[in-house]
Amino acid sequence: MKANRWVATTGLGATVFAAVFLNGASRGESEAWASSKEECLEAHSRGQDMRDAGRLTTARQAFMACAQTSCPQLIQADCARFGEELERLVPTVSFAARDPNGGDLPDTAVSVDDIPMAMRLDEGKAYDLDPGRHTVRFVHDGHETNVTVVLTQGDKGRSVIATFADINADGLGPTAPAAAVAQPRRPTGPLFLAGLGAAAAVTGVVLTIVGMKQVPDACSVGTHQCVAAPGDPSFDQAHRGVTMANVGIGVGIGGAALLAGGALWYFAQPLRLPKEVGGLAPWVGDRSGGVSLRAKF
Repeated sequence: MKANRWVATTGLGATVFAAVFLNGASRGESEAWASSKEECLEAHSRGQDMRDAGRLTTARQAFMACAQTSCPQLIQADCARFGEELERLVPTVSFAARDPNGGDLPDTAVSVDDIPMAMRLDEGKAYDLDPGRHTVRFVHDGHETNVTVVLTQGDKGRSVIATFADINADGLGPTAPAAAVAQPRRPTGPLFLAGLGAAAAVTGVVLTIVGMKQVPDACSVGTHQCVAAPGDPSFDQAHRGVTMANVGIGVGIGGAALLAGGALWYFAQPLRLPKEVGGLAPWVGDRSGGVSLRAKF
């Protein structure tokens, strides 16, 4: 690539030099023209090197320099064409900073890869950046937020937005988390008693059902009689089943009583605020932190 550039520019230089020589230009004018030509050649070559290295913004500046009318026509045409191509490829971005509620923070400075870009964000400008990965640093009122962005060629109008999570709506800095509001409640002791009653009632129902199933079909629970010969095992089986059913009924009734009593006791208690001696709650911002103390006396 560089060899081709040298051949083209050398041929151009020889042609122009011959034209100047034949026209009888003065020595001073020839030296000034040669100096301008060398600068144009250098910008033409440097722009192509920067473009090949991915530094599109620097390359476009070089092509703008050698596209001036003071440069030889051939170089000027090349640089103008290269500049137009890069105009379509150079990414453009805009910056915005906001508080947690979405409000704009125009008094924010922005730098990209440690290079200052804007001192404020109230102009709505778009900025040219090279393709690739960039670290954008936003600074507002002593607080800093970094955003990483990856740009591609031809990426136009990209918005890079930073949200300062440790800034309140008035921009007054970090705020400590609000203490949880204690809600009035009833004592939990009656609920424990009601739970025991519910468990006992369920157990009683299960025992009653199992006991009744153990009574043989030849025996009647209502008459306490069995249609069987004396000494038949059905009598003992019926007796065990009825005994278990009676125990189940007793346990179930007792459990139901505990359940009802616990529920009535719970709802009869007045609502009370829980007792709180004190508490420490740490909080951390982006670049600050602290401890909040809660206490009741």
